[in-house]
Amino acid sequence: MTTGTVVAVVNTLLDWPIGTAQRCVAIALAVASGLLLGTLPRWPLVAVGTEAVLVVVTTWFSPFTNAAALLFLLVALGALGYRARWSVTLAGAVATYAALVVQASFGSDINAPLSTLLGMTALPVVAGRYLAGLQRARGVAEERAAEAEARRRVETRAARLAERARLARDLHDIIAHHVGAMTLRASVGTLALDNGGDPAVARAALIDVATTGRQALDELRGVLAVLRDPDAVDAGEGSALVTDPEATLVDAIDRLRRAGVPVTSEVDPRLADTSLLVRTTVVRVVQEALTNVLKHTGAGTETTVGVTVSGTGAVRAVIENAPPSGPGPMPLPASGQGLDGMRQRVAVLDGTLTAAPTSRSGWRVEANLPGKGQA
Repeated sequence: MTTGTVVAVVNTLLDWPIGTAQRCVAIALAVASGLLLGTLPRWPLVAVGTEAVLVVVTTWFSPFTNAAALLFLLVALGALGYRARWSVTLAGAVATYAALVVQASFGSDINAPLSTLLGMTALPVVAGRYLAGLQRARGVAEERAAEAEARRRVETRAARLAERARLARDLHDIIAHHVGAMTLRASVGTLALDNGGDPAVARAALIDVATTGRQALDELRGVLAVLRDPDAVDAGEGSALVTDPEATLVDAIDRLRRAGVPVTSEVDPRLADTSLLVRTTVVRVVQEALTNVLKHTGAGTETTVGVTVSGTGAVRAVIENAPPSGPGPMPLPASGQGLDGMRQRVAVLDGTLTAAPTSRSGWRVEANLPGKGQA
């Protein structure tokens, strides 16, 4: 505002002849024109209207054009186009054009056709509207960027929570399965020693406990490696995958047999043709179901494991156990996480899982994973 006032005064002193009586009035009008620029941020239309009036009044006092007042009028019109809506901008443009026409009609040194005056009026309007459009576009872009960042944060948090849930299932499966087998085998060894049984039985049980413990530690190290480096796990795979599902499945069944649980198994060889994620899911379901047999029934419980694969690639895994054949070691406490974990694993592949007692007072777990085109 101060700079504009100084420019207006200097311009007036240069434009107006020295010694004329109108100089004082012209200087006053120039000062007022410069001061009006300070009202642009709050009242742009008032500033344009008043600047237009000052241009006309200046013309009445002298045939010379006050370039500063004219410049300030066009600047005010551009600011109006930038800040105000179209209807208000149009009103300011009409006032500006009228002031230019009056100035040209009263013999000022601006001798331009009406089309030129119209162009002088349109130019600041177009410039103001263009800059306003750029500002709005930048605002929209910033808003969209902020929304995208917010969505990314939500998705990242959801992915982390999902990964934590998957890792929790893996930890549960590893600990429950291996520790359950270790507990049962340790109980067998203890009974053999307490009852004066064959020391070889106790020794075999202790060796099996040590072997199972080492396997549990190896698998726990794998899960801990994922915790340290989450990028090592493909989020689309759902959890840390079993590197050799078939061997892991055979090992889980053999471990129960060594613990005194008679297991009959039949695994379709076509399981090897399914994806690693499908095989991992089948292995984890079978492991958890067999762990539940250990936890709730103990040794001597007849158990069957059946895995079949259809021509379309659909997989069906059934684990069924008979009722306990007699008293066994004290059952391990239930965590309530096993069945939920199995259901979540199967749901990742759009499959279904049922777990219910059988008509013979046993227990049956069945998982069905859809094949190609069946999801």
